[in-house]
Amino acid sequence: MQDKQKKGWIGLESMEFYAFHGVFEEEQLIGGKYLVDISIYTDMQGAMLYDDLEGTLDYEIVYHIVKKNMQQPVKLIEYLAHNIIADLREVLAEDDKIKLKIRKLNPPLGAKIGASVVELED
Repeated sequence: MQDKQKKGWIGLESMEFYAFHGVFEEEQLIGGKYLVDISIYTDMQGAMLYDDLEGTLDYEIVYHIVKKNMQQPVKLIEYLAHNIIADLREVLAEDDKIKLKIRKLNPPLGAKIGASVVELED
């Protein structure tokens, strides 16, 4: 009897980056801190049943995709989020689900603001 596919959420939370995203020239020159959370709903049967990395999603691959995109300055974090998801889609199964949250800490808006946030699901 073949095992039924076993799916669940795998994620990385509060990945911290210093990056140079932003519309304003100051943001592009000085940069700022960002936190990125990502969750992926995927098959993890091999990991759950056989303790095998090949049977799940390797966190290191996910981290390197996020890191690569964080190092490429863009104006809008909406665009950044879209690019991260597009790159992840190249390595994920078609039916995997992605939740992505990017927080730009202390955005320069003339007031004390903890973060501006973009969340996407795909």
